[in-house]
Amino acid sequence: MSQFRNDSFEFVRQVSAEASADAGAAAACAEQDATRAAAFAFVRQLAQDLSDGSFELPAFPEVALRVREALSDPEVSVDKIARIVLSEPVLSARLLRIANSAMMRRGSLEITDVRTAISRLGFEMVRNTAVSLAVDSAFKAPAHGPVRRQVENTRRHSVRVAVLSYVLAKRLADGVKPDEAMLTGLLHAIGRFYILMRADAFPELFEHPDVLQGLMQDWHPGVGRAIVEAWGFPEPIAVAVDEHEVLERDHAGRADVADIVLVANLLASRGEGAQADLPAMASIPACMKLKIDEQLGMRVLAESEQEILSMAQALGA
Repeated sequence: MSQFRNDSFEFVRQVSAEASADAGAAAACAEQDATRAAAFAFVRQLAQDLSDGSFELPAFPEVALRVREALSDPEVSVDKIARIVLSEPVLSARLLRIANSAMMRRGSLEITDVRTAISRLGFEMVRNTAVSLAVDSAFKAPAHGPVRRQVENTRRHSVRVAVLSYVLAKRLADGVKPDEAMLTGLLHAIGRFYILMRADAFPELFEHPDVLQGLMQDWHPGVGRAIVEAWGFPEPIAVAVDEHEVLERDHAGRADVADIVLVANLLASRGEGAQADLPAMASIPACMKLKIDEQLGMRVLAESEQEILSMAQALGA
Protein backbone atom coordinates (compact mmCIF):
# COMPACT_ATOMS: atom_id res chain seq x y z
CA MET A 1 0.00 0.00 0.00
CA SER A 2 1.48 3.32 -1.04
CA GLN A 3 1.61 6.17 1.44
CA PHE A 4 -0.24 9.38 0.58
CA ARG A 5 0.94 12.84 1.47
CA ASN A 6 -0.85 14.64 4.31
CA ASP A 7 -2.93 16.77 1.98
CA SER A 8 -4.28 13.66 0.26
CA PHE A 9 -5.34 12.27 3.65
CA GLU A 10 -7.09 15.55 4.37
CA PHE A 11 -9.02 15.17 1.12
CA VAL A 12 -9.97 11.62 2.12
CA ARG A 13 -11.18 12.66 5.58
CA GLN A 14 -13.30 15.41 4.10
CA VAL A 15 -15.10 13.29 1.52
CA SER A 16 -15.56 10.44 4.00
CA ALA A 17 -17.26 12.81 6.43
CA GLU A 18 -19.51 14.12 3.67
CA ALA A 19 -20.44 10.60 2.61
CA SER A 20 -21.32 9.61 6.18
CA ALA A 21 -23.39 12.75 6.71
CA ASP A 22 -25.47 11.92 3.65
CA ALA A 23 -26.06 8.30 4.66
CA GLY A 24 -29.52 8.85 6.13
CA ALA A 25 -30.82 10.80 3.16
CA ALA A 26 -29.41 8.32 0.67
CA ALA A 27 -30.86 5.33 2.53
CA ALA A 28 -34.30 6.95 2.54
CA CYS A 29 -34.40 7.28 -1.22
CA ALA A 30 -32.65 4.01 -2.09
CA GLU A 31 -35.86 2.08 -2.71
CA GLN A 32 -37.27 4.87 -4.89
CA ASP A 33 -34.21 5.65 -6.93
CA ALA A 34 -31.85 2.79 -7.77
CA THR A 35 -29.48 5.05 -9.61
CA ARG A 36 -29.12 7.41 -6.66
CA ALA A 37 -28.63 4.44 -4.36
CA ALA A 38 -25.92 3.07 -6.64
CA ALA A 39 -24.25 6.47 -6.77
CA PHE A 40 -24.27 6.70 -2.99
CA ALA A 41 -22.93 3.16 -2.60
CA PHE A 42 -20.15 3.91 -5.05
CA VAL A 43 -19.14 7.15 -3.34
CA ARG A 44 -19.26 5.50 0.06
CA GLN A 45 -17.10 2.63 -1.14
CA LEU A 46 -14.60 4.97 -2.74
CA ALA A 47 -14.42 7.11 0.40
CA GLN A 48 -13.99 4.00 2.52
CA ASP A 49 -11.22 2.69 0.28
CA LEU A 50 -9.33 5.93 0.65
CA SER A 51 -9.92 6.50 4.35
CA ASP A 52 -9.10 3.04 5.72
CA GLY A 53 -6.06 2.40 3.57
CA SER A 54 -7.65 -0.25 1.35
CA PHE A 55 -7.31 1.95 -1.72
CA GLU A 56 -5.11 -0.27 -3.86
CA LEU A 57 -3.29 1.98 -6.27
CA PRO A 58 -2.29 0.44 -9.59
CA ALA A 59 1.36 -0.53 -9.60
CA PHE A 60 3.70 1.56 -11.70
CA PRO A 61 4.87 -0.86 -14.44
CA GLU A 62 8.41 -2.19 -14.13
CA VAL A 63 9.78 -0.78 -17.37
CA ALA A 64 8.51 2.70 -16.49
CA LEU A 65 10.16 2.42 -13.07
CA ARG A 66 13.42 1.35 -14.68
CA VAL A 67 13.31 4.31 -17.06
CA ARG A 68 12.59 6.73 -14.22
CA GLU A 69 15.34 5.27 -12.03
CA ALA A 70 17.87 5.45 -14.85
CA LEU A 71 16.95 9.03 -15.69
CA SER A 72 17.53 10.05 -12.07
CA ASP A 73 21.24 9.67 -12.83
CA PRO A 74 22.44 12.89 -14.49
CA GLU A 75 25.30 10.95 -16.08
CA VAL A 76 23.12 8.26 -17.66
CA SER A 77 24.01 7.41 -21.25
CA VAL A 78 21.82 7.11 -24.31
CA ASP A 79 22.99 3.51 -24.65
CA LYS A 80 21.74 2.58 -21.19
CA ILE A 81 18.33 4.13 -21.79
CA ALA A 82 18.17 2.43 -25.19
CA ARG A 83 18.82 -0.97 -23.58
CA ILE A 84 15.95 -0.41 -21.14
CA VAL A 85 13.59 0.72 -23.88
CA LEU A 86 14.53 -2.21 -26.12
CA SER A 87 13.67 -4.63 -23.30
CA GLU A 88 10.00 -3.69 -23.76
CA PRO A 89 8.84 -4.05 -27.39
CA VAL A 90 5.66 -2.04 -26.87
CA LEU A 91 7.66 0.88 -25.45
CA SER A 92 10.18 0.64 -28.30
CA ALA A 93 7.45 0.73 -30.93
CA ARG A 94 5.67 3.63 -29.25
CA LEU A 95 8.86 5.65 -28.98
CA LEU A 96 9.58 5.16 -32.68
CA ARG A 97 6.04 6.22 -33.59
CA ILE A 98 6.44 9.39 -31.53
CA ALA A 99 9.83 10.15 -33.09
CA ASN A 100 8.21 9.91 -36.53
CA SER A 101 5.04 11.81 -35.63
CA ALA A 102 4.20 15.16 -37.20
CA MET A 103 4.80 16.79 -33.83
CA MET A 104 8.34 15.49 -33.36
CA ARG A 105 9.68 14.59 -36.79
CA ARG A 106 12.45 16.73 -38.23
CA GLY A 107 13.18 16.37 -41.93
CA SER A 108 11.98 13.67 -44.29
CA LEU A 109 14.02 10.69 -43.13
CA GLU A 110 12.17 8.12 -41.05
CA ILE A 111 13.80 7.10 -37.77
CA THR A 112 14.00 3.33 -37.54
CA ASP A 113 16.22 2.62 -34.52
CA VAL A 114 15.57 3.32 -30.85
CA ARG A 115 18.94 4.90 -30.09
CA THR A 116 18.46 7.55 -32.78
CA ALA A 117 14.91 8.15 -31.57
CA ILE A 118 16.18 8.75 -28.03
CA SER A 119 18.90 11.10 -29.25
CA ARG A 120 16.34 13.02 -31.30
CA LEU A 121 13.59 13.20 -28.70
CA GLY A 122 15.64 13.59 -25.52
CA PHE A 123 15.37 11.78 -22.20
CA GLU A 124 12.31 13.68 -20.98
CA MET A 125 10.24 12.51 -23.94
CA VAL A 126 11.40 8.95 -23.26
CA ARG A 127 10.07 9.38 -19.72
CA ASN A 128 6.77 10.74 -21.04
CA THR A 129 6.43 7.81 -23.40
CA ALA A 130 7.07 5.36 -20.56
CA VAL A 131 4.46 7.12 -18.42
CA SER A 132 1.88 6.94 -21.22
CA LEU A 133 2.52 3.21 -21.44
CA ALA A 134 2.27 2.93 -17.65
CA VAL A 135 -1.14 4.61 -17.60
CA ASP A 136 -2.38 2.36 -20.40
CA SER A 137 -1.12 -0.73 -18.54
CA ALA A 138 -2.51 0.31 -15.16
CA PHE A 139 -5.97 1.21 -16.47
CA LYS A 140 -6.83 -1.34 -19.12
CA ALA A 141 -10.38 -0.97 -20.40
CA PRO A 142 -12.70 -3.98 -20.58
CA ALA A 143 -13.05 -5.61 -23.97
CA HIS A 144 -16.45 -4.02 -24.54
CA GLY A 145 -19.23 -2.04 -22.90
CA PRO A 146 -19.72 1.51 -21.63
CA VAL A 147 -16.59 1.50 -19.46
CA ARG A 148 -14.44 0.83 -22.51
CA ARG A 149 -16.01 3.71 -24.43
CA GLN A 150 -15.49 6.14 -21.59
CA VAL A 151 -11.91 5.01 -20.98
CA GLU A 152 -11.13 5.47 -24.67
CA ASN A 153 -12.74 8.92 -24.65
CA THR A 154 -10.74 9.89 -21.57
CA ARG A 155 -7.53 8.61 -23.14
CA ARG A 156 -8.12 10.65 -26.32
CA HIS A 157 -8.88 13.73 -24.23
CA SER A 158 -5.71 13.23 -22.18
CA VAL A 159 -3.60 13.08 -25.34
CA ARG A 160 -5.21 16.28 -26.65
CA VAL A 161 -4.49 18.04 -23.37
CA ALA A 162 -0.92 16.71 -23.35
CA VAL A 163 -0.17 17.95 -26.87
CA LEU A 164 -1.82 21.33 -26.25
CA SER A 165 0.11 21.67 -22.99
CA TYR A 166 3.33 21.04 -24.90
CA VAL A 167 2.41 23.63 -27.54
CA LEU A 168 1.31 26.25 -25.00
CA ALA A 169 4.48 25.82 -22.94
CA LYS A 170 6.61 26.11 -26.06
CA ARG A 171 4.82 29.13 -27.51
CA LEU A 172 3.44 31.15 -24.61
CA ALA A 173 5.09 30.23 -21.31
CA ASP A 174 8.50 31.06 -19.91
CA GLY A 175 9.83 28.88 -17.14
CA VAL A 176 7.84 25.70 -17.85
CA LYS A 177 9.49 23.00 -19.90
CA PRO A 178 7.30 21.72 -22.76
CA ASP A 179 8.14 18.11 -21.87
CA GLU A 180 7.03 18.67 -18.25
CA ALA A 181 3.81 20.26 -19.49
CA MET A 182 3.16 17.30 -21.76
CA LEU A 183 3.75 14.80 -18.95
CA THR A 184 1.34 16.67 -16.69
CA GLY A 185 -1.24 16.75 -19.46
CA LEU A 186 -0.95 12.99 -19.86
CA LEU A 187 -1.61 12.56 -16.12
CA HIS A 188 -4.22 15.27 -15.53
CA ALA A 189 -7.26 12.98 -15.88
CA ILE A 190 -5.82 9.89 -14.23
CA GLY A 191 -8.45 10.10 -11.49
CA ARG A 192 -11.13 9.57 -14.14
CA PHE A 193 -9.51 6.31 -15.21
CA TYR A 194 -9.53 5.00 -11.66
CA ILE A 195 -13.14 6.02 -11.05
CA LEU A 196 -14.27 4.37 -14.29
CA MET A 197 -12.55 1.14 -13.31
CA ARG A 198 -14.22 1.16 -9.90
CA ALA A 199 -17.61 2.19 -11.32
CA ASP A 200 -17.69 -0.94 -13.48
CA ALA A 201 -19.07 -2.76 -10.43
CA PHE A 202 -22.07 -0.38 -10.38
CA PRO A 203 -23.77 -0.86 -13.79
CA GLU A 204 -26.70 1.37 -12.82
CA LEU A 205 -24.40 4.37 -13.06
CA PHE A 206 -23.80 3.76 -16.75
CA GLU A 207 -27.54 3.84 -17.42
CA HIS A 208 -27.52 7.50 -16.35
CA PRO A 209 -24.32 9.07 -17.71
CA ASP A 210 -25.11 12.43 -16.14
CA VAL A 211 -24.92 10.89 -12.66
CA LEU A 212 -21.59 9.22 -13.38
CA GLN A 213 -20.21 12.37 -14.96
CA GLY A 214 -21.22 14.34 -11.89
CA LEU A 215 -19.41 11.89 -9.62
CA MET A 216 -16.29 12.01 -11.75
CA GLN A 217 -16.39 15.79 -11.90
CA ASP A 218 -16.46 16.02 -8.12
CA TRP A 219 -14.00 13.26 -7.32
CA HIS A 220 -11.43 12.85 -10.06
CA PRO A 221 -9.09 15.75 -9.16
CA GLY A 222 -8.51 14.56 -5.59
CA VAL A 223 -8.29 10.90 -6.56
CA GLY A 224 -5.88 11.80 -9.35
CA ARG A 225 -3.69 13.73 -6.95
CA ALA A 226 -3.54 10.74 -4.59
CA ILE A 227 -2.42 8.51 -7.46
CA VAL A 228 0.33 10.76 -8.82
CA GLU A 229 1.65 11.37 -5.31
CA ALA A 230 1.71 7.66 -4.59
CA TRP A 231 3.53 7.10 -7.88
CA GLY A 232 6.18 9.57 -6.76
CA PHE A 233 5.61 12.48 -9.14
CA PRO A 234 6.66 15.94 -7.91
CA GLU A 235 4.39 18.42 -6.16
CA PRO A 236 3.84 20.76 -9.15
CA ILE A 237 2.35 17.87 -11.12
CA ALA A 238 0.17 16.85 -8.15
CA VAL A 239 -1.10 20.43 -7.84
CA ALA A 240 -1.88 20.58 -11.56
CA VAL A 241 -3.81 17.30 -11.44
CA ASP A 242 -5.78 18.57 -8.44
CA GLU A 243 -6.48 22.08 -9.76
CA HIS A 244 -6.72 21.78 -13.54
CA GLU A 245 -10.44 22.61 -13.45
CA VAL A 246 -10.26 25.38 -10.82
CA LEU A 247 -10.79 28.25 -13.25
CA GLU A 248 -10.45 30.89 -10.53
CA ARG A 249 -7.02 29.68 -9.34
CA ASP A 250 -4.59 32.57 -9.17
CA HIS A 251 -1.13 33.15 -7.75
CA ALA A 252 1.72 35.60 -7.89
CA GLY A 253 4.30 35.32 -10.62
CA ARG A 254 4.25 33.88 -14.09
CA ALA A 255 2.26 30.92 -15.37
CA ASP A 256 3.08 27.54 -13.87
CA VAL A 257 2.44 24.06 -15.21
CA ALA A 258 -1.00 23.94 -13.57
CA ASP A 259 -2.00 27.10 -15.46
CA ILE A 260 -0.83 25.59 -18.72
CA VAL A 261 -2.75 22.34 -18.21
CA LEU A 262 -5.83 24.26 -17.10
CA VAL A 263 -5.81 26.28 -20.33
CA ALA A 264 -5.01 23.20 -22.43
CA ASN A 265 -7.94 21.39 -20.81
CA LEU A 266 -10.21 24.32 -21.67
CA LEU A 267 -9.07 24.33 -25.29
CA ALA A 268 -9.37 20.56 -25.61
CA SER A 269 -12.89 20.64 -24.14
CA ARG A 270 -13.91 23.36 -26.57
CA GLY A 271 -12.41 21.41 -29.42
CA GLU A 272 -14.51 18.43 -28.33
CA GLY A 273 -17.67 20.54 -28.37
CA ALA A 274 -18.00 21.38 -24.68
CA GLN A 275 -18.82 25.08 -24.98
CA ALA A 276 -21.61 25.49 -22.46
CA ASP A 277 -21.04 27.26 -19.16
CA LEU A 278 -17.43 28.13 -19.95
CA PRO A 279 -16.52 31.71 -19.04
CA ALA A 280 -14.67 34.01 -21.38
CA MET A 281 -11.01 33.04 -21.44
CA ALA A 282 -9.96 36.65 -20.91
CA SER A 283 -11.55 36.50 -17.43
CA ILE A 284 -9.62 33.41 -16.29
CA PRO A 285 -6.37 34.18 -14.39
CA ALA A 286 -4.43 31.35 -16.05
CA CYS A 287 -5.41 32.66 -19.49
CA MET A 288 -4.40 36.16 -18.50
CA LYS A 289 -0.97 34.92 -17.44
CA LEU A 290 -0.51 33.25 -20.82
CA LYS A 291 -2.05 36.22 -22.66
CA ILE A 292 -4.47 33.95 -24.48
CA ASP A 293 -8.08 34.67 -25.44
CA GLU A 294 -10.69 32.81 -27.50
CA GLN A 295 -9.28 33.98 -30.81
CA LEU A 296 -5.70 32.94 -30.06
CA GLY A 297 -6.90 29.79 -28.36
CA MET A 298 -8.88 28.66 -31.40
CA ARG A 299 -5.90 29.42 -33.61
CA VAL A 300 -3.61 27.34 -31.42
CA LEU A 301 -6.18 24.54 -31.46
CA ALA A 302 -6.50 24.63 -35.25
CA GLU A 303 -2.75 24.81 -35.81
CA SER A 304 -2.18 21.90 -33.42
CA GLU A 305 -4.80 19.56 -34.86
CA GLN A 306 -2.40 17.61 -37.05
CA GLU A 307 0.05 17.28 -34.17
CA ILE A 308 -2.76 16.07 -31.91
CA LEU A 309 -3.86 13.45 -34.43
CA SER A 310 -0.33 12.21 -35.07
CA MET A 311 0.49 12.01 -31.37
CA ALA A 312 -2.81 10.23 -30.65
CA GLN A 313 -1.88 7.63 -33.25
CA ALA A 314 1.63 7.33 -31.82
CA LEU A 315 0.29 6.80 -28.31
CA GLY A 316 -2.39 4.39 -29.47
CA ALA A 317 -5.23 6.66 -28.36
